[in-house]
Amino acid sequence: MGRSLVVNADDLGLHEDINCGIYMAHTQGIVTSASVVACGEAFGHAAAIMQECAELDVGVHLTLIEERPLCPPHEIPSLVGSNGRFLPSYRQFTARALMGYLTSSEIRRELAAQIERVIRTGRVPSHLDSHQHIHLLPPVWRVTKDLAREYGIRWIRVPHFGSLIRSQRSLIDPFFRLGLNVLRAATASLSNGPERPISTVGLHLSGRLDEAEMLRMISTLRPGISEIVTHPGIKTTSLNARYDWNYEWSAELAALTSPRIMSLLQSSDISLTRFSDC
Repeated sequence: MGRSLVVNADDLGLHEDINCGIYMAHTQGIVTSASVVACGEAFGHAAAIMQECAELDVGVHLTLIEERPLCPPHEIPSLVGSNGRFLPSYRQFTARALMGYLTSSEIRRELAAQIERVIRTGRVPSHLDSHQHIHLLPPVWRVTKDLAREYGIRWIRVPHFGSLIRSQRSLIDPFFRLGLNVLRAATASLSNGPERPISTVGLHLSGRLDEAEMLRMISTLRPGISEIVTHPGIKTTSLNARYDWNYEWSAELAALTSPRIMSLLQSSDISLTRFSDC
């Protein structure tokens, strides 16, 4: 079996500086696919990029935290806080899920609205994933699977962390990663696609993928289809103020457009691909 690689950029639509980085990583680099935040503040700017970049695969980055929902808050009260926005992080969202406060019909209403907003741009989503991987939580996972079938979307990211402790940002990071790996195991009987699952690579380095790490990951890819999840952007004061994640957006952009990376791919048996071509 050969080695195929999807290089996916998350968070298209969150901020124009992220959008510009993804545009450059696709037109000047190795990004083949992007996951768009339909409720992001820069969605209009992202839609213009999607129209211009016909070869860029587009999926939906399902979002139920941090941003402002597409549905009116009174229609989805179990998903929002008193300010009418989604809860601020996966921790609060997970706590609400564990207490049974989430309503499946409201999850479905909001996520369907996000998928349909992407479809209205004229693009057919090829895959689903989510902001901070919240789609793996059981009440969201069930809805995500149903929506994938309903809209004919063949691929759903089921992330796995290869390292629980490497490059951690906080003391709770290993527990977050372990929890996601457990949730992945719980969905192991349901593959991403109709034939072969996609292996996610380097998730523990999200936001900090430099050239050296990317060279190492590409060199050690296993046979089959792999996905490298990336976060390119242009690091600015505005972007850092809006999303204080300590991401090195510009460093990832530099790696994704690196001549050394592109030369490695050209000289290897690895073929760049897209979800829609798998």
